[in-house]
Amino acid sequence: MDALSNYITALGYGSEDDSRYQKYWPADIHLVGKEIVRFHTIIWPAMLMALNLPLPKKVYGHGWLLLDGGKMSKSKGNIVDPVILCNRYGVDAVRYFLLREVPFGSDGNFSNEALINRINSDLANDLGNLVARSTSMVDKYFSGNIPADRVPTEFDQTLISLAQSTKALVEKYLDNLEYSAALTELFRLVSRTNKYIDETTPWTLAKSEENTGKLASVMYNLCEAMRIIAVLLTPFLPSTSAKIAEKINAGATITDWNSADHWGLLSGEGITKAEPLFPRIDVEKELAALENE
Repeated sequence: MDALSNYITALGYGSEDDSRYQKYWPADIHLVGKEIVRFHTIIWPAMLMALNLPLPKKVYGHGWLLLDGGKMSKSKGNIVDPVILCNRYGVDAVRYFLLREVPFGSDGNFSNEALINRINSDLANDLGNLVARSTSMVDKYFSGNIPADRVPTEFDQTLISLAQSTKALVEKYLDNLEYSAALTELFRLVSRTNKYIDETTPWTLAKSEENTGKLASVMYNLCEAMRIIAVLLTPFLPSTSAKIAEKINAGATITDWNSADHWGLLSGEGITKAEPLFPRIDVEKELAALENE
């Protein structure tokens, strides 16, 4: 019972300063493990009702993370050390795996191999490669400053339309705690932006001065798409999002959440070449190394 009541006493309920309680209670979402849903949907609400206090607006029971098909347990000795994983791959990568791989509310299987493969496919190949290639080309072709004189290409509007519509889809899934689905929609934009590079072939445009305007348009669109991607990544990969924004010189005013509704906010100047955000991992060597941890 003390643990339950601590949800509001920790916020200052019953103390001289209850400002945090007044600000944060009732909780919009009370997130608990699925094994204790009964306590938090019967006993805890009964306690609050007895005190004539408001109830949480929603109680959500999340699933378990399974290892080899069974629940992780200290008694079984099958715990995965998150500190080791975060030190090796970064907090953003581990967070991404858990949110993308496991539909929230369901049980999910964990393995080192699945984690590494997800990092390689999504973060290294798709996202990291997009940022590295795009900023490298801006540096190579325009020394980091994209000309304002731009000529549209036939492939622009498809990319722009998807970029402008992705925020609403991500928000819809976030509101329903469907984080895996939200990331799926966001990485559709990442994939489409990579495809845009293949469609426009900027390395071919760069061979002729007549195509400088088109090349400038392509480079700008790539960076502007990355700006929107960085904004929408913020709840999931905050450190990575900040790194992308820094490389494309996107300040705070054009990287707040609502800025993802708008296209064309980036200046296109001061863009710097990015190092790989997530270096590709040799799966066999890494699995062997983890066995020795």
